Amino acid sequence: MSDKKTLNEHGNHQGEFTLGIGGWAEYTVHMTETTDTIRHDVIVPPSKVIPVIFLPGVMGSNLRLSVSRKIELDRKEQKTRRDNRAWRPDDIGKFDVIYGDEIGNWFKNASPAQRQLNFDPNETEVEYYHYTQSKDRFDPEGPETLAADARHQNVPDGMPPIPPLMGHYRSLAADPGADALNRQRKFATVSQIARWRGWSEVLFKGPYGEMLKTAERYLNNITEKGAIGPLWTARAPDAPRRTWVGGDLTSLLVQAPQAFGASSGTALTTDELKKIAPCWYPVHAMGYNFIRSNADSALVIAERIRALVTGYQKRGLKCKEVIIVTHSMGGLLARALIHPRYGNLLDDKDVKVLGIYHNVMPTMGAASAYKRIRFGFMENGIHVSDDYTAKVLGKDGQNATAILANAPAPLEMLPGAKYGKEWLKVVDARGELLWSWPRGDETALAHIYQERDAWWRLVNPDWVNPGNVIAEKGGGVKKSLRASWICE
Repeated sequence: MSDKKTLNEHGNHQGEFTLGIGGWAEYTVHMTETTDTIRHDVIVPPSKVIPVIFLPGVMGSNLRLSVSRKIELDRKEQKTRRDNRAWRPDDIGKFDVIYGDEIGNWFKNASPAQRQLNFDPNETEVEYYHYTQSKDRFDPEGPETLAADARHQNVPDGMPPIPPLMGHYRSLAADPGADALNRQRKFATVSQIARWRGWSEVLFKGPYGEMLKTAERYLNNITEKGAIGPLWTARAPDAPRRTWVGGDLTSLLVQAPQAFGASSGTALTTDELKKIAPCWYPVHAMGYNFIRSNADSALVIAERIRALVTGYQKRGLKCKEVIIVTHSMGGLLARALIHPRYGNLLDDKDVKVLGIYHNVMPTMGAASAYKRIRFGFMENGIHVSDDYTAKVLGKDGQNATAILANAPAPLEMLPGAKYGKEWLKVVDARGELLWSWPRGDETALAHIYQERDAWWRLVNPDWVNPGNVIAEKGGGVKKSLRASWICE
């Protein structure tokens, strides 16, 4: 007979549903001896899916180079230079920059010309997770799968399960030591599911990865056997604290929003939680080319969202609604997503955006965008964070301009008219204000961004095209556009 430890309270071998690659609802069956006649219960999972889609901030997505640009940069010495990686934020740790042979080390000594060529919006694309399919199902041993797994190791192999949708602690797919068996039996590992969800398209170390895992855990464990689950249950003040990212989330979730900084709102009720619980909320991430205009990225992301919804529908699940979560510039992209001239998701007949949650979105622009383009990543002679960060991102205006002057999306973060007046200030050593712009009827566009001769101008035209990209491919500042290129 089977080990009684595996039996549930009804004395049977109940399995558990997960949500696999491609959006398939998958069920783990516990096999027993033929003499074991105990009934096997199957609890029908929710039939409705509402994907939660995360859009990262600028430089938060993985990019790769075109083959021609890789050859032009002559990458063949270090590990990074043997492939076509353009940007991998997970490889920009201090150790990687100083001692490693990943992309961070390459950037440390890159010239302005190399930076421009590496961040060319016309020669880069997002690093997606592609996989082999066999009869419309995921093939873990397929050549495309194996190649993608090798490249997407920012989400490492052996990732622990996040029940219920991303593996269970007793399932084969959740066992880090059973990867070979998983592939033999066509099971996806938890790490592969995360990569398919787009988690490896974005920065995974640190807050982004923790946010994705935490959201997945909380949103899909609202109830447990008909009752509010422990993650969403208020704890007594003297109860042991269970700390997650950002503190004890549970203690905040069951309080009025004012407890965590909101201006209004009421606490979630038990009835409200139970109402939204009969649904799956798979957390996806979608990287985008943060160099290209957010208008261009909106067209791509909108089609990805439509395809994701259609994919779940083809698996027999009810799916028409999505929730979007953004960080920083991802908020500008989300606005373009619902704009009728770009993503056009506001009144889409097939997809409904239930809501968008913004986190530190530069709604009216960010003055720091001017500072980084004009002066690079230095603060009063001291690099931001420390020396290695500035060496990677551009230690001075010449290195930063080579990237940012050719990158429409970062330029879209410059302060607009609604940002207000006199935000660009000149102060003396005592902190006394000497001058500021724009003043009176002046605009930042005419008196800062398009200014060609003043020392406070945004861009030095001589720094724009160190890589000598030809005009037909977007390089340089044409004479007719020297005063208006920033507007395009």
